[in-house]
Amino acid sequence: MQTGGTTLGAWGVRWRAATLTVLAALFVLGSVVGQDDWWPFSPWRMFSTSTPASGAVVAMALEVQTADDVSWRPTGLTPWNVGLNRAEVEGRIPQITSDPGMLGTLAASHVRLHPSDAPWTAVRLVRRETVIVDRVPTGEVRTREVASWSAR
Repeated sequence: MQTGGTTLGAWGVRWRAATLTVLAALFVLGSVVGQDDWWPFSPWRMFSTSTPASGAVVAMALEVQTADDVSWRPTGLTPWNVGLNRAEVEGRIPQITSDPGMLGTLAASHVRLHPSDAPWTAVRLVRRETVIVDRVPTGEVRTREVASWSAR
């Protein structure tokens, strides 16, 4: 076989064919039985699945209190606000529920990132389910606390 003026030997052809066969098998196997942790050999579920026409769309949210707050107020779950992105927090939900003190690190990060803001005295992670019927939000939002931390 000739490519670009150079000759590819039999060993080179076999090596490339074997590599292509192994990679193709991994991609097919990953697509059939793989999960997100098989990446890059599987589809990410968030891109390869859809929400049913009727049901709920789930999102995690962060709510905080300061010394002056009586009620919880939502805050951004972003690197600019707490030093981590939403996926990094959502990926640690089992650890956070078993050790809610981990939410205190988000409060500490917020203080380092925004020293002029009032420090957070309490942080909670909540699960918000927005109910949809025929792909239209009904206005019903169910909120459930997943974990909370308090410095008080």
